[in-house]
Amino acid sequence: MAPNRIVELSETIQNHTKIVDDYLEANNLPTPSFDISTPLRLPLPPDIQVSQAAVLDAADELTALMLGPAGSLFNSLTSLQAIERFALAKSFRPGSTASFAQIAHHSSLPEPDTRRILRHAIAQYIFTEPSPGIVAHTAASKALAELPPLAHCVAFLAGEMWPASTRLVDAMQRWPGSEEPGQTGWALAEGTETPMFEVVGREGERARRMAGAMRWMHQGSGYGAGHVVEGFAWGEAAEGGMLVDVGGGTGGVAVEIARMLPRVRCVVQDLPDVVAGAEVPEDLGEGRVRFMQHDFFEEQPVRGADVYLLRWVLHDWSDKYAVRILRNLVPALKRGARVLAVDLCLPPPGALSPYRERSVRTFDLAMKAIQNAKERDAEDWKMLFQTADERFKMGEISKPEGSNLSLICAVWEGD
Repeated sequence: MAPNRIVELSETIQNHTKIVDDYLEANNLPTPSFDISTPLRLPLPPDIQVSQAAVLDAADELTALMLGPAGSLFNSLTSLQAIERFALAKSFRPGSTASFAQIAHHSSLPEPDTRRILRHAIAQYIFTEPSPGIVAHTAASKALAELPPLAHCVAFLAGEMWPASTRLVDAMQRWPGSEEPGQTGWALAEGTETPMFEVVGREGERARRMAGAMRWMHQGSGYGAGHVVEGFAWGEAAEGGMLVDVGGGTGGVAVEIARMLPRVRCVVQDLPDVVAGAEVPEDLGEGRVRFMQHDFFEEQPVRGADVYLLRWVLHDWSDKYAVRILRNLVPALKRGARVLAVDLCLPPPGALSPYRERSVRTFDLAMKAIQNAKERDAEDWKMLFQTADERFKMGEISKPEGSNLSLICAVWEGD
């Protein structure tokens, strides 16, 4: 049986890397390194450059295969933005083929532009050209055609986050040290100082794209509500206590908590247009989960709850506004109440490989670009709660196995 493709690629990398290494050793040349003494270019003759190129080609394809169709999509937002906006992935059925002219006609694009966009995408393993001028789907383009939440995610990243990132440095120069959500790269790209969430939230199609993007990003097992339920020591809260899910959307997390902890009572709070269409599933008893209109920039109206949950809320805001959210909880807190932030906790420098750390650091800058928000490390979280009120006692930050988010808990020790 012939080896599968990922094994072939790994063998190609190994074989050609050895050719390059043998040449360097035979000629007493330094091995590639990130040390500052390393030559800026590898001094390789043409025949060894062939092996260098083979390693790079195989590593690129292997990376894409290991990431999978969805994971490898986001290497080129230029062509992705065009594919989504002009519905190129939906212009012909997966399993069939189409000419550039047919796709151009369907999308109302000039054929030369269609060809250039698609060939750029093909170089990213999105579509393929099995014969000159004929286009077929790959797994990645099929996913774009058939999975609306993924298409929404692509549209949101390409249409909102990418333009914001291109103007991030300009915003930093114009508004040094700003924590205002309207003084961002996104604001410069849009020509407004109205915050992104406010603008996008009131424009129907853009709001649907953002909601779809959030659904797609939350689909992974690393964001499952089970990590919160199983990873947090609920104590007395699970025995008939009350949980307030602040900024809890339509209650997806609270519903899962109520199902797994049958004696807990949940209040889900969010803005009026969010909770208006929310419904409690029939399998939950009366009063187990209820919805309430509430803006977390106003004082918390539910007093005396055992746990106040902020799941993926505080990372949307700079310290200035995150502190305001926490302070608005204080009048409602009873002694021993816990505030549970379920959010990303940045790892200490060097704790992850550069490949894995790159994504969280990129996400951190993306949050600054769109909202002047931030991802926080353990010290940042401690400082945030202490700044909000010194009567918060910071507990241990834990990350349940398999979870992308950490459990960041502070106990209220005031009267």
